[in-house]
Amino acid sequence: MRIKKPSKKILIYTLIVALILVCIYLGYAYGKENFPFGPKKWQAVQLINSDVYYGHLKTFPCCKLTDVYYIQQVPAKEGERPGIQLAPLNSMFFGPENVMYLNKDQILWWADLSKDSQIKKTIEAGI
Repeated sequence: MRIKKPSKKILIYTLIVALILVCIYLGYAYGKENFPFGPKKWQAVQLINSDVYYGHLKTFPCCKLTDVYYIQQVPAKEGERPGIQLAPLNSMFFGPENVMYLNKDQILWWADLSKDSQIKKTIEAGI
């Protein structure tokens, strides 16, 4: 009794279906911030109004910045120069969540922060 080999058509269709399923999973995982390749990176994002924010940027299905921080100026005491500090977005007076949804047209540039970045070290140290 001879065992029939699967036809090439069935093999090709099976590979196509498997590839589609993998693509769907990767798109879903990327959108849910569970992308399986590498750790979450910190990014700096500058908007066209010159504001710079720091956080985890996701661009699919929309631009979303999470764990958002920004640099704010600290008022100077008498005889001193004003300072700066890193503050979480949710520390603003109106109490927003620590997430920003950005219009792609408003982003001037973005960049990954290096492992030696002072901003990254400050955030990870818990400010």
